[in-house]
Amino acid sequence: MHRRRVAVRVVIDKDYLDINGSQVGRLLKAGISVRHDTGSYFMHHKFALVDGRLLLTGSLNWTMTAVQGNRENVLVTEDPAFVKPFLREFEELWTANDPAAPAPTLA
Repeated sequence: MHRRRVAVRVVIDKDYLDINGSQVGRLLKAGISVRHDTGSYFMHHKFALVDGRLLLTGSLNWTMTAVQGNRENVLVTEDPAFVKPFLREFEELWTANDPAAPAPTLA
């Protein structure tokens, strides 16, 4: 999709950067915008949004092991009642993990 000049943005858990088999390097090399969470908690989200209207979410870890051998679930929907909250969450994650943004100050 990225090669067709479609905007692709990815937010990952910071621990995924160093996991054996991580595809982050391939995404970056392809010119895809990747940000990692900077919080102290484990980001356990597993969802994708396509064109702001299609949501894929569930327990599935996006690995070959999970796809081929685990018992997982995935919900695919275009229902705005489900899609909109995930759109808001993604934008919040994207903004909160902007490496160019100034660090928050303690009040």
